[in-house]
Amino acid sequence: MWVNILITLGTFVVMEGITWLTHKYVMHGFLWKLHEDHHDHRKKIHPVFEKNDVFFLIFAIPSMIMIYTGSFYSNYSSLLFVGIGVALYGLAYFLVHEVV
Repeated sequence: MWVNILITLGTFVVMEGITWLTHKYVMHGFLWKLHEDHHDHRKKIHPVFEKNDVFFLIFAIPSMIMIYTGSFYSNYSSLLFVGIGVALYGLAYFLVHEVV
């Protein structure tokens, strides 16, 4: 049980670095066209949504797949808890960056 909690918390912490690297090298790199309206609101295509919101899917879909796949193994798989860590980080990121 403690191992699963540590896997989840460790994944949550590692996601900060992954998010930073993704922002610097992917969002400000080859996928700038999707991220640009996040910085320049004049380029928004919709009053509520941005093209930048597609990055939610880049993290959410693998997380859902890991949770789904990891839940089928007996005694649960570490894959399940990695997926939960990614999902919890996504929730925290959303709350801090979009709500607060």
